[in-house]
Amino acid sequence: MSFLNFFTASTEQEIAKYSKLHYALEKEYPKIGEKNLVIAACIAGLLARVAYVDFDLDPGELEQIKTSLTDWEFNKEIQSDIVAAIAIEHIKEMAGLENHLYAHPLREHLTQDERFKVLQSLFLVAASDGSVDGVESEEIRVIAKGLELSNQHFIVARAEVAKYLRALM
Repeated sequence: MSFLNFFTASTEQEIAKYSKLHYALEKEYPKIGEKNLVIAACIAGLLARVAYVDFDLDPGELEQIKTSLTDWEFNKEIQSDIVAAIAIEHIKEMAGLENHLYAHPLREHLTQDERFKVLQSLFLVAASDGSVDGVESEEIRVIAKGLELSNQHFIVARAEVAKYLRALM
């Protein structure tokens, strides 16, 4: 692939090339449409990134990832437990991927309200171990920008978990 083609490659190709999460979901659900696979992989990937940004995966974070994925209706055949398990299985490799690989497709496929719901889910995962550390909050801020959400969206979502903010403890 030439240098210029790298920047013009479709998002689905980037995700498939750089994330085993997408491949694993595709293998698990071969008959599900590409759009649903991309959305499931991207949301699961972002949730896992926030859970593991401090290089520690708390059991509460894992449970919140499952709960958050259950709230999404990707497709009736996609089971949130399986998506969460696959995301956790690939969590260390996803730590090295750029957020835009997960955020860009969500901008294309989700409304602003749905992207805000993703942001809320990210804060719930961060808070599920009892505190939202600064590194988690800043990772979510970067993701919010990638999702093309305003700073106000970030502040409102963060306020929902204010009692868990590490800076306030």
